Amino acid sequence: MASLPEAVQKPVTLGERVRAARHALGMSQAQLAGDELTKGFISQVEAGLVRPSLRSLQIIATRLGRSLDYFIGDESIAGAKRRVFHRLAAQAATERHDWPAVRHEATAALGQQAQGPERATLLRYLAAADAAEGKREQAFERLAEAMALVDANSDATELAHLLSARGVLYVDHGQLAAGAESLEAARDVMEQREITDPRLRARTLVHLGTVYRRLNRTVKALATYELALAVASRSSELRLAAQSYMGVAVALYDAGELDGAIGNYQRALGLFERVSDTAVELSVMQSLATVQFEHGDMTAARETVDRCSKRAALAGDVRVGAIVDVLRARIVLEEGDAEGALRLALAAEARLADLGDNRQEADALRVAAAAAHARGDFASSDQAYRKAIELLATIEDHPDLSTLAAEYAQKLRARGDLESAFAYLELARDPAASRPGS
Repeated sequence: MASLPEAVQKPVTLGERVRAARHALGMSQAQLAGDELTKGFISQVEAGLVRPSLRSLQIIATRLGRSLDYFIGDESIAGAKRRVFHRLAAQAATERHDWPAVRHEATAALGQQAQGPERATLLRYLAAADAAEGKREQAFERLAEAMALVDANSDATELAHLLSARGVLYVDHGQLAAGAESLEAARDVMEQREITDPRLRARTLVHLGTVYRRLNRTVKALATYELALAVASRSSELRLAAQSYMGVAVALYDAGELDGAIGNYQRALGLFERVSDTAVELSVMQSLATVQFEHGDMTAARETVDRCSKRAALAGDVRVGAIVDVLRARIVLEEGDAEGALRLALAAEARLADLGDNRQEADALRVAAAAAHARGDFASSDQAYRKAIELLATIEDHPDLSTLAAEYAQKLRARGDLESAFAYLELARDPAASRPGS
């Protein structure tokens, strides 16, 4: 069968499409080249001898009155470039916690047929957006799909990222043992494969130190935070170094070394101020105030609380503002003003409930319960304690649930309600058990 004339053959390659579009307009190669390009360059493009850059192709497409997609829609190299662009944009959006942008860019890259470890990376970004929006199961599903796409030998760095992300997700939902296991696996992959990514290593170690601290493994927590600090300092990552100082401070606090804890918090705060990370700076100030309060330095604690409250208001951070008010309520209660403490704690609890932060809401209720108990309003105290326990049980935060149940049991025992006190002591020993009265 004779071939169709060029005029009616469907152009396949990029060069053929440029030539067909030029002929359709009756334009010469010199006219298409204009001032920015050359006739020789156009000739080579049409012959398939060179591939134009995206900038040059945009000039050609504009002159021919065609979209860029007309010329590169079937070109694999164009798809690869688009995937890289959207992947990098998704990564940048993840760093700044712009979750709508993460979804848009990662979805666009996945639409360009991303496969293997590249697809796994994009799924990890989407999982981060899911986790931030409270879509826990969807986040776990994305991470599981991503981990099935990577090879432990050739894609070790991405595997370490995924294990670390999964560990953080577990920890955020109170599953500390599973979180520790996943974070330890990420750390082990980095050590075994000699992955030299200081940010990934330092972040993983910071989260792992936090898990150890919450599991009351203080010595291990301190050693892990110090290692994170060394990694972050070597890589000149001020933010990560500050997080590590904060971790060391918390571990020292748990070990009873309050002066050392305060000193490390102050170092962390100084570093966070240098990198202008307001969100984490607020977190450090809030933690510093907590240590000062536990140390018995009410004047310093009040000053830090006031400073943090002002910074939170300027930054428009409602969550941190509410958390700081919970600490302010603790200070007020310690000073004997149970009525003022109750008022502050309940107002903060309402804001945290609106934000859906169950863990911090439970903490606010804990303070409200203690304040109501101090006023002799045992019915309100019981209601607040039990609601806080329900919240912690719902998110399976067993360590905090155990602490709260033990505190409530002490209050009940002091009132002579020994039967209820015993039931909550049992809950403190086994937080995974059914709640009393449930």
